[in-house]
Amino acid sequence: MHSPRASYKIRQVSDLTGANEFLLRAWENRYSAFTPARTKTGRRLYSETDVLKAQALVTLTKQGVRIGEIAQLDLGNLNKLIKKSSALNVALDSNILVKHIITSANQFNWPEVHHLILREKQKATPLHWIHGLITPLLAEIGRQVNAGLISITQEHILSAIIKEHVVSQSGERRTKKNGPRIILAAPEGDFHELGILIAKRIANELGANTLFLGPHMPMSELAAICVRYKATHLLMTSNFQTPNGAKAGYLKFLNFLDRTLDSKVTLWLAGANALKYPLSLKRPFKTFNSFNVYEEEVRKCLE
Repeated sequence: MHSPRASYKIRQVSDLTGANEFLLRAWENRYSAFTPARTKTGRRLYSETDVLKAQALVTLTKQGVRIGEIAQLDLGNLNKLIKKSSALNVALDSNILVKHIITSANQFNWPEVHHLILREKQKATPLHWIHGLITPLLAEIGRQVNAGLISITQEHILSAIIKEHVVSQSGERRTKKNGPRIILAAPEGDFHELGILIAKRIANELGANTLFLGPHMPMSELAAICVRYKATHLLMTSNFQTPNGAKAGYLKFLNFLDRTLDSKVTLWLAGANALKYPLSLKRPFKTFNSFNVYEEEVRKCLE
């Protein structure tokens, strides 16, 4: 039994989807993509679902998917394929943009680097911009530095440009009064701050209360501020490395915080040292290996 909403003529379907009438008939006769209703005179009548399915088939076949592989799928599964394909295209676009930014940096064309990052920032929401461009860009910068393809000077300039765009934002975000109170810092001896700046931006976009203390924080002062701010969470990133000393210094710092902070304060740990050493703490803690995982945890705390 056909849907009573089967009221679109084949010419209307063609106009709405961009698939010509010959193609629609071929998809029906050869691949059983549709089973349209018929008028008393034999003319095809398509339902609204048929129209949406035709649009989905047009989208996927333009992307190179073979009609024979998708013609008999229902609308829900077709939309899932489109969503997956769109995510892949975004990733490919991001990779191309990252390569363009790195090429411009290698040419010391800093105005172009600014322009490319700002253009993408204006096109996307802050969180999509961070995950879609900034995160893969930072990863590529790291690879380039390790391979000796980018100098320390170029890395510092790139980091400064990224930092400028991460910090700048239009308008103030409303924070949730009963939400988590997050302090963000790096331990004494660690002067890396870009990661915690990005983490702060993510938390602020979600509506969390944050206090950015920055890098090189002495452990006693950090513990005291956690009390005064009534922190519920302390995010500490640690990437510093010193011969035969980084591990002892990092673990000593954590041990002090674990013994000193209120038991209700949860430690959030990120950075190379957090991922490198196995930890056993008395208080709740969580280690993050990506900004995506961190964002998910902040969202949970805000629920």
